[in-house]
Amino acid sequence: MAHLLLVDDDQINSKIFCKRLTKRGHTVDVVFNGGDCLQYIQREDLPKDLIIILDIVMPGHDGLEVLQRIREKFPPMELPVIMLSGEEGTEKIVECLNEGANDYLTKPANIDIALARIKTQSELMDFYQGHMKKKQLETINSMVATFNHEINNPLTIALGSLRRDFKKIDERRVTIAVEALVRIADIVKKIERVTKEGEVETDTYVQDTKMIKLK
Repeated sequence: MAHLLLVDDDQINSKIFCKRLTKRGHTVDVVFNGGDCLQYIQREDLPKDLIIILDIVMPGHDGLEVLQRIREKFPPMELPVIMLSGEEGTEKIVECLNEGANDYLTKPANIDIALARIKTQSELMDFYQGHMKKKQLETINSMVATFNHEINNPLTIALGSLRRDFKKIDERRVTIAVEALVRIADIVKKIERVTKEGEVETDTYVQDTKMIKLK
């Protein structure tokens, strides 16, 4: 079940709607204006499965303005927003959808329709989060392959040149070892830059394994 934030200035209707959603197993928080909604999403412990049900017409910050502020911080798949509209016309609803709303409900909200639309958004969010976790694991695997391939060879050369009787190490072997260590240092800097930039290109290393391209 999803964690819901209901944002509606109509306190009586919102409490009734909240009670119905809670009976169906959802955890529901309620705020009665857009400002409190914007403050809520600043929480460090924001629920990962949060879905916002947001009234369009409210005093102060109306629903469209709040939606725009939410979308400045969260994309639709990370924080779904279902608009709640008491208007019969579709113009405002279309405007909200264009601004990044995931879905809408008309007031008074039918509980079965609301549950179906909440379920849809919850499943889409689960799919998105699963996809992102998979991408993160792929990136980590690519990093490991890159370290193994790019660093292992010069490290082996450096260690091989230095693991000798020190009395017999000549200038040529020292030069080889230093060049290999410089190469390792350069690779580490490139990997650090890739991790900071957050954008990577990959190439096939071995079957079913990718390796990050270091530029």
